[in-house]
Amino acid sequence: MTGQISEDKINEVREQTDIVELISQYVSLKRSGVNHMGLCPFHSEKSPSFSVNSSRQFFHCFGCGVGGDVFSFLMQTEGLTFPDAVRRLAERSGIDLQERILSPEEELRQQQRERLYRVNDVAANYFHHLLMDHPAGAAARNYMKTRGYGRKAAGEYQIGFALDSWDGLKKHLEEEGIAAADARILGLIRPGKQGRGDYDLFRGRLIFPVYDLTGQIVAFAGRVLDDSKPKYINSPESPIYHKGRVLFGLYQARQAMRQSGEVLLVEGYFDQLALFRAGFPQVVATCGTALTVEHARILKRYIQRVVLLFDQDSAGKKATFKAMTVLQEEGLPAVVIELPSGDDPDSFIQREGAEAFRLRLEKARSVMDLFIDDLLTEAGSGIEQKVRAAEKIIEQISGLSSELEQDLYLKELAQRSGIDLEQLKEVRAKGSGERQQKKKAYTSVPIPEEYPPPEDDFSGTIGGIYSGRVKTVESKPGWSPPEKNLLCLLLKNHVSVKKIIESGGLENLHHQDALAMAEVLLAHETASGFDMEALVAQLDPGKVLLLSELSSFDQGQFCENVDAIFNDCLRALQQEQIKRQRMESMDKIRQYEQGGETEDIKDSLKEFTNLK
Repeated sequence: MTGQISEDKINEVREQTDIVELISQYVSLKRSGVNHMGLCPFHSEKSPSFSVNSSRQFFHCFGCGVGGDVFSFLMQTEGLTFPDAVRRLAERSGIDLQERILSPEEELRQQQRERLYRVNDVAANYFHHLLMDHPAGAAARNYMKTRGYGRKAAGEYQIGFALDSWDGLKKHLEEEGIAAADARILGLIRPGKQGRGDYDLFRGRLIFPVYDLTGQIVAFAGRVLDDSKPKYINSPESPIYHKGRVLFGLYQARQAMRQSGEVLLVEGYFDQLALFRAGFPQVVATCGTALTVEHARILKRYIQRVVLLFDQDSAGKKATFKAMTVLQEEGLPAVVIELPSGDDPDSFIQREGAEAFRLRLEKARSVMDLFIDDLLTEAGSGIEQKVRAAEKIIEQISGLSSELEQDLYLKELAQRSGIDLEQLKEVRAKGSGERQQKKKAYTSVPIPEEYPPPEDDFSGTIGGIYSGRVKTVESKPGWSPPEKNLLCLLLKNHVSVKKIIESGGLENLHHQDALAMAEVLLAHETASGFDMEALVAQLDPGKVLLLSELSSFDQGQFCENVDAIFNDCLRALQQEQIKRQRMESMDKIRQYEQGGETEDIKDSLKEFTNLK
């Protein structure tokens, strides 16, 4: 069941979970006085700086600064949301959470998700059996051997094989009592034309299951065993799969990513397997799509830099530079490993070995450096072409968060292009001014196209996608940072409405937009959070704008310690409230002074002193 968990139950789960016992399953701990010490699982270190205090039920790393309670540890190690971490530990301790009963609509949606997960599990087991034991899987087993993979690799990733038949999976799902409608939703089977029955999407292909961060199979990718096209086909999006938010191998790689502080980002499934097997477990692959902002935000929870390993051809470079821009917007440094022409990570490691790849990794160059080289080489010696290339490069450099880093790249550009450094800085300054005027805040909240055109009194832009069309509306929400944080905690389902109300958080909201948004969220909250599309459909344009701005706020920051962030919000809101009251009190004093109202001045001075 998915519902609202009471604060009492959360505290009970926290008290019943021994933090030393829990963390010992992930880290080798040794007693040191009142604490237990070990090597931090969140960054690479040789001397133990990771401390666990049993009496306070708290952990802290003196090396990287990460700390928290049992919930935050499980959230960071397993990539879980706060409610899922509570449920996991409650089950471990045998505690019945007694979550709020779901509405009929919520119950149906939850039941559908559970059915879809089961369909994928049944399909994965079927595919895996065909590869490992079925006579028809001999060709796929031989193909795996030619690529250097045996039963161990196939078992670790539950790789499978789809028969080259019209409806092998369809018949198997029927035998398992699975409704065809659910299999169609997942795209595993498709309706035939001209009255023919359903047929399998995956036929005659090697099958790679795609896992989410909780270890659930959400999709599949199928690869041909020869050179026919298309090489790969992937599951369509579904209620449990959104390709722009899922990375192949992240479930297996997340711990290694935390320890190394980096991720190797590749394009192919075999590239991911090859690097993982060669001793580079911090590797993930995009699932047949370009890197998205959602991908970058997920990666940001685990790592400090991204190593890009895309193909060396023009399409690969284009993907590399596009990924650079996405990562740059999220403040993630990116470097690139250049392999010989025609090589991918899989072929390079098979031929040259892991140590040769490690040397390439150590010498990885900044992707910005490659970008500058590529554009200047393409421009050649022509003055006009070189100027246009320099303008594109400056635009990219200006997106870097560090001004010092910008200056260093501008110097590098001046040396390589022969253009005077001061001129390049002038171009940057001009472009920066223009960008400030046209600055856009992007969001994933859909804005229905029947909404009226934007009014002239808004500033800033928010783009929304609906029915394949992009519409632009404008917004400039008015709320303070702690108000925004508090509303985000509610929107992301990290803190319950009950807890916020009981703590007086909503009483301290001041800005009109914050009050309006709180009213919306309180009216539409469900046990499983908020259905954005359904929510947007019920709102007027002004509130959609507020929701858009709020939804686009980086939720990665809430993975560290929700309780600490929540308490900080409350303190900041209370301080803001007192500050406003002091200003109001001072205004009264000025008014009474002008009117000569001595007694009222004394009362107001006393009030002001108490507030201070």
